[in-house]
Amino acid sequence: VESVLEVGCGAGNNLWFMGELGFNVYGVDGSETIVKEAKKTCQLRGVDSDIRHGYFEALPFENETMDVVIDRESIYCGTKEAIVRSLQEVSRVLKTGGVFITFRFNDKNPTLELLNDGVISGEKLEEGTYTNISSGTFHGVGVVNFVSLEELKEQHSFLDIKHINEHTNKTVEDCSGENGYFYSEYILVGVKK
Repeated sequence: VESVLEVGCGAGNNLWFMGELGFNVYGVDGSETIVKEAKKTCQLRGVDSDIRHGYFEALPFENETMDVVIDRESIYCGTKEAIVRSLQEVSRVLKTGGVFITFRFNDKNPTLELLNDGVISGEKLEEGTYTNISSGTFHGVGVVNFVSLEELKEQHSFLDIKHINEHTNKTVEDCSGENGYFYSEYILVGVKK
């Protein structure tokens, strides 16, 4: 049975699913409250798990212990420097030959275009990184990094990159009065060298 770690595991939805498939599941999240919820979710589903409160820049797991590490739009919440430190930690805990799957909002994201055009406001920390975004999907999120394809490849040089897909989602009809939803992200899959 392989070990799977999700960084930014939230309430544990991916963990219980993978646990039910027979994987040994591990999770880490920066919110103590959500870690308690994730543990509760896994217990209710009968899944053994090791879910810890911690931060991506100092993962609370031993070197080369994980067969798979998953980041589903969590590592993007930081400056480029913080993201690089987090990815160094992913590399540290991932076994050689292990798989890393990451979802990262990209520089084609419409929110970045709105920021650049001055339609919405935010505090620019560095190129592609903002905080205090005034409205929309990333309002209240904190620090948000929109990665370019070149940066993505450079940041993941510890991997033999197998795939990078671009995924977009755009509401084409919205009857709720919520203005719909539109985002763009890269999905990268790689194997640790």
